[in-house]
Amino acid sequence: MDSFVAARDGARKKLSVADHILTQTYPLVKDPKLLVAVLQNLYEAVEAGISAMLQYEADRNRLTLVAEDFDAQLALFRQHVVPSYNVPLEFMRFVGELRETIKEHRASPVEFVRKGTFVICDEGYRIRTLSADQLKRHMQRAKAFVSFMEEKVNRNDAVIARRG
Repeated sequence: MDSFVAARDGARKKLSVADHILTQTYPLVKDPKLLVAVLQNLYEAVEAGISAMLQYEADRNRLTLVAEDFDAQLALFRQHVVPSYNVPLEFMRFVGELRETIKEHRASPVEFVRKGTFVICDEGYRIRTLSADQLKRHMQRAKAFVSFMEEKVNRNDAVIARRG
């Protein structure tokens, strides 16, 4: 249970950091490069949320293996947690979108700031932009995901407590 609590708290902390950068630091500094830090923290919060759910399942002996690699964790999450907890597909699409943006950022040969947005170009010069408004929507979705995860765990614990 300690590993679940640590992962859950890690998700909350990353959300808090992303929220602070987006709502406090960015409006003061107006540097679009901070938007990448927000994106990274949102991604890490979602990663921690997925890890927390897997740890919860492992602690309850419903899952035998919790992988260290995020790709393997995501596959386990899709296979075991999504169907049993009725995780909405919009959350999975959101995770995929965050993940693709992070991958593009890491592999990007060219990045620049233009008109208040952070622009990421791939090798074929296809463009992906990050804006404060876009990240505010991502923030809402990440918070909803972490809240969903906590609600499902709390509801499950309540059902187990009533049975036992």
